Amino acid sequence: MRKGEIEGRLDPNFVHLSKVLKEKFKHSNYSFVNLGKCIDYIQYGISSLANTEQKGVPIIRMGNLKGDEWDFSSLKHIELSDKDIETYRVLDGDLLFNRTNSKELVGKCGVFREKGDWVFASYLIRVRVDENLLLPDFASFFLGSSVGRMQIDCLSRQIIGMTNINAEEIKLIKIPIPPLEVQKQIIEKFESAYNAKRAKEAEAKSLLDGIDAYLLGRLGIETPAATETKKTFFTRASKLSGGRFDPKKYVPENEQLINSLSKGHFRTMALRNLITQSVSGDWGIEFEARDYVERLVIRATEFDNRQNLRLDNSRVKYRFINKSKLKRMDLQAGDLLIEKSGGSEDQPVGRIAIITDDLVNNYSLAFSNFIHKIRVDSRLVRSNYLFEYLRTVHNIKITDLMQSQTNGIRNLIMREYLSLVIPLPSLEIQEEIASHIQSIRTRAKELECEARAEVERAKAEVERMILGDVSADA
Repeated sequence: MRKGEIEGRLDPNFVHLSKVLKEKFKHSNYSFVNLGKCIDYIQYGISSLANTEQKGVPIIRMGNLKGDEWDFSSLKHIELSDKDIETYRVLDGDLLFNRTNSKELVGKCGVFREKGDWVFASYLIRVRVDENLLLPDFASFFLGSSVGRMQIDCLSRQIIGMTNINAEEIKLIKIPIPPLEVQKQIIEKFESAYNAKRAKEAEAKSLLDGIDAYLLGRLGIETPAATETKKTFFTRASKLSGGRFDPKKYVPENEQLINSLSKGHFRTMALRNLITQSVSGDWGIEFEARDYVERLVIRATEFDNRQNLRLDNSRVKYRFINKSKLKRMDLQAGDLLIEKSGGSEDQPVGRIAIITDDLVNNYSLAFSNFIHKIRVDSRLVRSNYLFEYLRTVHNIKITDLMQSQTNGIRNLIMREYLSLVIPLPSLEIQEEIASHIQSIRTRAKELECEARAEVERAKAEVERMILGDVSADA
């Protein structure tokens, strides 16, 4: 690299991507300008403390931007003076950038279109563009394209494991300026793709939401209708287990829910009587040592409610496990892993994963001390059926009643969990149930992939419109 070829700053990522981008822009159908030339106003958000009691006005945080769309299902509020509300109020058409996050998420942006008084948090940057030159929705769609993301990757900086982009760097992003009519056509193309994406995602969600009803219906279990929980109630001392009183378990509505699980069409048995192994994991050590072997250690962060386990991301940890512990920590296809510690006040533990053939064939595995392994007696129960049933039990909040909390950390009380009552149809019916549910999950996953493909096709088409075929293939 010659000194005269360096533009702006010297770091390998910046230099390499700058050259790639220069080549891509060479044959563009439209002129590119620095985003800063189209900006009327740019501002960092407010850093005051938010609350979950809905006091004050809603505040937009970086977690509310999911993928390319907003998700306000988890929303906090903040109490501010009228002056601060006026200063940080988000207006229709404002672009909000995620300025600090992981490499994949930093620089994500969305156009705000909600009504009412909203403000935004300090990890976001608000950009207001001159709409006589640049439409905010067009800017957002372009910045989410591969070329937009490449520029953000080029300009952002990594500090202590976090990636950051600041207001001045955002101004340096190069953006095409087609005529406004062309921008509107591109916006319509993207909106059509996103509508198709949402329709497929809604269909997938409907399929997944129906699993519990199918499974419980097949077992003949009728759970009681949800009612308003009483704030005060009483229970007999003889009912208390373990010498402690955890209120949630003894709320009458929850007792009815627990009792309903044993009133189906089939005989039942306690979970502890269906397993041949029950053992907690070990986190291991970071460095190689004598009598230690390297293993990929499964943590609860790898649990995925839709994909079972995700072991293909950069955050997966390899650690060294003492050989003496390997026998009890071995993993076989069909073993179930239960998240027993972690979570938070508003995030229960109890997620389930199943070890499949492809996992044991492709990885040397262990599991962390926050995970509990059970191995089933295949003469009594099929592991894939038990996996689906326990997931359903978790979904209807039974496991939430079997948790303690210490210093804000949730813990699943395993002796109570292992007392769960499991319906036991014949092995043939168990396999039929598990197979049907797996087909539902497979179809839902196909729909989700098709949904993502709708948007990716739109992005590719728009990039060809802007950059031209030659540079798109460069």
